Amino acid sequence: MLSVGRKRVWLLVALVTLVLSAAAYAAHDEIPRISLEETKKLVDSKASVIILDTQLKEIYAKGHIPGAISFPWKMEITSADVRNLPKDKLIITYCDCGPGESDSADVAAQLMDLGFSQVKILADPSIRGWIKSGYPVEK
Repeated sequence: MLSVGRKRVWLLVALVTLVLSAAAYAAHDEIPRISLEETKKLVDSKASVIILDTQLKEIYAKGHIPGAISFPWKMEITSADVRNLPKDKLIITYCDCGPGESDSADVAAQLMDLGFSQVKILADPSIRGWIKSGYPVEK
C-alpha cells in the first residue's frame, strides 16, 4: 500500500503528464491544416505537391497516400535531411497521431524553421480518415 506522500507524488506526476499531453495536442496551431477532400483533389489532379508520411517506415510500407514520401519523424531534422525537397512547392505532412497531429505537426514546424514556407498538415483524422473514406493507398 502506498503512503500518503507517495500517493501525492503519483498524483502530481499524473497531473503533469496530463498538462503536457494537452499542450502537445495544442502545439503548432499556427500551421495551417488541409482537409482530406482538398488533399484528395490535389492527388487526383496530379498537382505539384509533396506529401510526407511522417510515420515509421514499417507503417508507411503497409499503405500510404499515393505519391507520399516516407519521411519518418525525428527529433531534429537537418538541412541534409531536406536537401532534395523543393522549397517552392506545397508540402503536406501527415501521420496517424490523432488530434493535434503531433508527429506531422512537429515535422511541419521543423520544415518551416528550415525555410520552407508552403507547409500544411493533413487534418485529423489524417491517414485513418483517408482510408475510411475509401481513398486509394499505395503499398
